[in-house]
Amino acid sequence: MTQTELAERWRISEATLERWRTESAGPLFLKLGNQVRYRLQDVEAFEEAALRGTTKADDDSVKATTVHRIPSRHIQASTTVPRPITIWLRTGPRNTRLRAARAMR
Repeated sequence: MTQTELAERWRISEATLERWRTESAGPLFLKLGNQVRYRLQDVEAFEEAALRGTTKADDDSVKATTVHRIPSRHIQASTTVPRPITIWLRTGPRNTRLRAARAMR
């Protein structure tokens, strides 16, 4: 099936499928020249691996079954390092008295 057909099937944007392909996070796909195709068996396997019994993340029984069922290429450790945040603090005395003196004139 085409990217458009799969996006309609799952009701997601085609951009999401494109991003998943670059991140190796979506279903397996075929690249034929400049065309992308998805085999029905790969789409159904991805759907099967995505099945969940609950949305609760800390349920041990769900973790054990879902991690085992998801193909290893879909599980990625987070290797991104958080970017540092710079906070500029004003140091030293403020010139509030000078402003107040000017206002009184």
